[in-house]
Amino acid sequence: MQFEHKTILITGASTGIGRELAIQFAKKNNTLYLIARRKELLEQLVAELPGDQHVIFPCDVSLEQDITKVCETIINELTVPDCIIFNAGMSNGFDCFDIDMKKIKYLYEVNLFNTFHFLKYFLPKMKDKKSIIAFTGSLAGYRGMPKAAPYSSSKAALMTLVSSLRIDLYKTPIKLSLISPGFVKTPMTDKNKYPMPFMISVEKAAKIIINGLEKEKFEIHFPLRFSLIAKLGKILPERFYIWLLQNRR
Repeated sequence: MQFEHKTILITGASTGIGRELAIQFAKKNNTLYLIARRKELLEQLVAELPGDQHVIFPCDVSLEQDITKVCETIINELTVPDCIIFNAGMSNGFDCFDIDMKKIKYLYEVNLFNTFHFLKYFLPKMKDKKSIIAFTGSLAGYRGMPKAAPYSSSKAALMTLVSSLRIDLYKTPIKLSLISPGFVKTPMTDKNKYPMPFMISVEKAAKIIINGLEKEKFEIHFPLRFSLIAKLGKILPERFYIWLLQNRR
């Protein structure tokens, strides 16, 4: 799929990778549906984009009623997208001796459950249409990471979801992509106080993603060196893996 004159929906579009994807897609004359919580940031972004065809949807993806309103508006009043990029995500610290269930449930809504709400509305409308649905996982979803149990597990669940959906949608024109980034310089990673090896710019990350989507790759993982290390971590013996990571954060 060549991304020119397509309709693309992006969640988590106000900052970071989502924002940069919007900037690069807009330069190719695509129509964008931009979804994020903060209306003012979406308005600032649209003001910077070429073209006046883009639509913003202030929406908290942790709330099913917000998602329902967005989906019904698009289906009833606009065009069903050619590409959906589930990019909304969050991370936070985790102390296994002081578990905050409210924070964990919210993280799962943002990182995982909202995708089911969107798919409920859009998959029936896209099943006969050549389209791409991309999900932003993480290299941290390959295997458990220290002090990141909610984040790692939510991304691992998302990645398994994509693998299962790929089987269910095999005989349809819908292509699925799993985006597995390492560390990308964004407002989310700016909060981290621990080492972040092989970090890349958000501009480079967006270019890699768009290139991978155009080639209809199933998994788009980057940066390469960190990806190889993460994949190696999947096959390391459990005791050695735990010993290796126990003091990393």
